[in-house]
Amino acid sequence: MPRDCDAAYLGIGQTIALSPRGLRCLQMKRDTRPVENVTPPSPEDASQVDLHLHAGQERDQPLDELVRWFVDNGVTTLGLLDHSELYMMGDEALRAKHGQIIYPSSPEGLGDFYDEIDRMRSKYLAEASIYRALELPEWELLTIPGEMLVRADFLGCHMNTSCHDPSYRHYEDISCGEHLATRASQLLRVCEPNSQPAVLFHPFHRRIAELRTSIKTGELVGPEEVFTREDIDLFLDSVDTEGLFIDLNLGDIFQAAEYREISKQLGRTCRRLREGGLSFSLGSDYHRTPEEFRDPSPILSRLGIGIEDLGLVQTLSAK
Repeated sequence: MPRDCDAAYLGIGQTIALSPRGLRCLQMKRDTRPVENVTPPSPEDASQVDLHLHAGQERDQPLDELVRWFVDNGVTTLGLLDHSELYMMGDEALRAKHGQIIYPSSPEGLGDFYDEIDRMRSKYLAEASIYRALELPEWELLTIPGEMLVRADFLGCHMNTSCHDPSYRHYEDISCGEHLATRASQLLRVCEPNSQPAVLFHPFHRRIAELRTSIKTGELVGPEEVFTREDIDLFLDSVDTEGLFIDLNLGDIFQAAEYREISKQLGRTCRRLREGGLSFSLGSDYHRTPEEFRDPSPILSRLGIGIEDLGLVQTLSAK
């Protein structure tokens, strides 16, 4: 994984590299029961979950091939999503940004994306649980048209503000606790009309990047959590966390794992959040098909996270 990626934006690749478990899944006989009697599989471990997979305007292959790649590698709980702004900028701006238009840059285009996800959901019903989602920009959470939100199975907020580095392009002079509480409250407000689960996407990203920089420059990294105890207490005291989930982003946890100090801090932060009543989501944040499958389970185990802590999976399966 690239060391300086932005929230797990990984490289392009077309090679299908099957994990041993994925190969077993591929070799298994397909379920031939009538569709109405088929129940999608429930994940047995975290390696089977990816609830943050960009599959719309930026993908590098047809959606069917993308889903097939993940299913063949044993990932059987998928959240397919896109950035909301890609459907609000107009076709000309979208083409200038990405060089392609897979769906029109409009609410209708988002509907086309969701229609195709629904077709994948039906096609892979016996092999995977597939959900529709949308990633909303944190600075414009309350301005997204309601018509773009209603069909999503869950909504996430793109968290990328720094509360420590004034030179960063997205800096706000507040504490991390205030930042988390503000965004969580806004997102829960957006999700309330349609009773959708709310996810804070990659909330650790900026802090982990800053801690990595501190270590590289020889600065002392203290023994506290990624977010301080005061930050987490303020966050938990300010927000009703019912229906709120914290995204464990693969890019972040793999990068944290490169430094023992940061990994220990992240583990303490996750434990404190869990003790405060919060549960988690898990996602790769891939914007392109990865060259090979990477199993996050060993790192998650070191962080004290198991499949039972991924509450968004249970919430979605119960809907």
